[in-house]
Formats: sequence, C-alpha cells, structure tokens
Amino acid sequence: MRSWIIELIVGLWPWQRAALVVSLCALALPLWFAAGNTDRYRHGQTAVTEGFVDCQWDGPCQGTWTLADGSLGRGRIDGLDFTAEEELVEDIPLFGGRDWAVADRGTLLRHALAQYTVAPAGAALVIWIARRRATYNQETRSLIRRYRSTTP
Repeated sequence: MRSWIIELIVGLWPWQRAALVVSLCALALPLWFAAGNTDRYRHGQTAVTEGFVDCQWDGPCQGTWTLADGSLGRGRIDGLDFTAEEELVEDIPLFGGRDWAVADRGTLLRHALAQYTVAPAGAALVIWIARRRATYNQETRSLIRRYRSTTP
C-alpha cells in the first residue's frame, strides 16, 4: 500500500498540484504574523503616551509614547477607539515597542492564538479537499480505462 501523500500527489492533475502547493505556502502567512505578535508580546514594554494622540475618523491612531526603559516610541497605536474630544487625554497606558503600540497587551496574544489556529486548520482543510479531489480523479481514470478496454 502506497503512502497517502504519494496517492495524493499522483491522483491530482498538474494544475491541482500547483494549487495545492500555492495554498499550503499561503498558509505560512498567518504563521508569519503569529510569530510577529508573539515576539511583540514577549519583548514589548509598558508605555505611556506623550502629548496628545491623533486618531483618524475610521482608522488607526498615531502618537508618541515613552517606554518603561525611558526610550521614546512613535507610530501607529492599535486598539484605541477615540472620539475627537477624547484625543486630548494624556498619559494613556499602552504596551509597545519603538515603532508600534497597542492599548491592550492581551490583543497580541489573542491575535497570535487565532493565527496559530488558522494555519493548521487551513492546512487540514486544503489537504482534505485535495485528497477528495485525488480520489475522484483516480476513480474517474479507472472508469475511463475500464470503458476503453471493453469497447471494440
């Protein structure tokens, strides 16, 4: 009995093999983001905003902050939902690095967990679909061979 991986590869048409490889490679992207969020979670520091925070109407906030080690950070702040009059609040507690900040450290962990979950679940779904397709292709090929061998 051949391995299921061999049967999968042999059973797929060339374009289906290419789609399988592209799909599995695309699932590396959530792992990339998850690794980034994990690194931020582990190496970030508590911070406090410096001055006022500028928030777009429907977009992210921008600002500067002082990290726990005394260094300054500047850039995008995720997780702040302000209206115009709340932008004037100073000393907002954050968690961040030199070029990123979040309002709540837990969001990094939640996003990383979701991304670490999506990649294997997506891979399982892609492989399940590919195995069904390979089985269908092999059954169709055997029916065609049987039909051609019985006709004169």
